[in-house]
Amino acid sequence: MGDDSEWLKLPVDQKCEHKLWKARLSGYEEALKIFQKIKDEKSPEWSKFLGLIKKFVTDSNAVVQLKGLEAALVYVENAHVAGKTTGEVVSGVVSKVFNQPKAKAKELGIEICLMYIEIEKGEAVQEELLKGLDNKNPKIIVACIETLRKA
Repeated sequence: MGDDSEWLKLPVDQKCEHKLWKARLSGYEEALKIFQKIKDEKSPEWSKFLGLIKKFVTDSNAVVQLKGLEAALVYVENAHVAGKTTGEVVSGVVSKVFNQPKAKAKELGIEICLMYIEIEKGEAVQEELLKGLDNKNPKIIVACIETLRKA
């Protein structure tokens, strides 16, 4: 149990990359709170999470991934640097979110894709969704088609 308290002292970005799912969940929750507090879309605080957003959507733990998706959506809605993450995040959504059994995860994935389109990254989103149509998993294909239709 001594190991449990070790990660509590880590900064948010390190929690988000931690091997323990509890640490990642805590990191994503803290990141979500930080994202909701930042009022300036050009704040340098956004850049700190630039390399982590893909991890938010591709987490291996379904419960943790759901919180990561919520945080990623807020990030894309509010950060001026979010456009830089378009390709990798949408690719992660297509491969790791659209095949999830949880409807909530799929909904958040679609919302993230639509938000990228709203911030003028439609071509990159469309490119990743069209790549998803070549997937062998029918769930992914259906979710890609649904997202394209909504777009």
